[in-house]
Amino acid sequence: MTKQIFGIIAFCTLLSSYVFSQQKTAGVIYYDQVIDLKSMVGQQQVAGGNGGEVRVMSSFLGANGSGMPDKITNKFEIAYNATGAKFQKSVAEDITAPAGGEGSGGGMRTMMRFGASDRELFFNASDKVIESFELNSEEVLLESVLGSGSKEAELSTETKTIVGFDCKKAVVSGRNGSQTTIWYATDLALKASPMANFWVAGVVLGIETDRMKFYATSVEYTKIKDSEVAVPKKGRTITQEEYQKAMEDMRAKFRNGGGERQIRIQQ
Repeated sequence: MTKQIFGIIAFCTLLSSYVFSQQKTAGVIYYDQVIDLKSMVGQQQVAGGNGGEVRVMSSFLGANGSGMPDKITNKFEIAYNATGAKFQKSVAEDITAPAGGEGSGGGMRTMMRFGASDRELFFNASDKVIESFELNSEEVLLESVLGSGSKEAELSTETKTIVGFDCKKAVVSGRNGSQTTIWYATDLALKASPMANFWVAGVVLGIETDRMKFYATSVEYTKIKDSEVAVPKKGRTITQEEYQKAMEDMRAKFRNGGGERQIRIQQ
C-alpha cells in the first residue's frame, strides 16, 4: 500500500512538471549580466528609474581605472506564473578597490557594489511595473510603465535563438540619445524585462549596450506560487516626482563631497 502511495505521488509530480514544461506558463528565467567596467572609467552619469542608475567616479578609481577588474558578471532571474512575474538578483557581488593605489583618495577604500541593489520589479498582464527598493533607509514602491524610458524603437526582421526561443530584434533609442539592442520572445505567456524602461514586447531575453550585455542563460519550468510574484504589502508608495527629487538630493550630496564614497553600478 505504501509503495502504491509513493508511486501515485511520483506520478503526480512528473505529470505536473510535464504540464508546466509543455504549457510554459510558470517557471524561472535565469540571466547573466556582463558589465565592461574599463569602458566606463571617466563616465559620471546617473540615469534614474527601474534600477537604471550608473555611476562611475574616475576621481576615486584613477584615470586608468586602477584597482578595478575589466569585467564583472552578475546573475539575475525572473520568476513567473499566470498571475505575474518578479525580477530580482540571484547573486550580488561586492568588490573593494585596493587602498592606497592611484585614485584611492589617500588610502581611502572605495567600495563598489555591482547588481540591482535589492531592487525587485513586479509585472502583471498590463504594461504597469512596480519597483520595490530601499530609499533613504525606507522601503518604498515606485510605479511606472513598461518602456517609459524609450524614446522610440526600431523593429528589425533579424532574429536570434536564445535559450531555445526565437527572439526578435529591436533597437531602442533612449531619451539621452543612447541606443540599446533588445532581443524579445513572444512565445512565453508574460510581459517582462530586466530593464523595464527599455521593454518592447513579450519577454526580453537579451539586452546589449556598448558597455553591458544582459542575456538569459536558461529557463526552468516549475510551479511558482502566486505569493512569490506578488507585490510586497510592506513599503510606502512614492511618485516619480518624489523619486526624482530624492535622486537630485543624492547627486547634490555627492557633488558637495558628502555621503558614502561608494561607486554603485545598477541594472
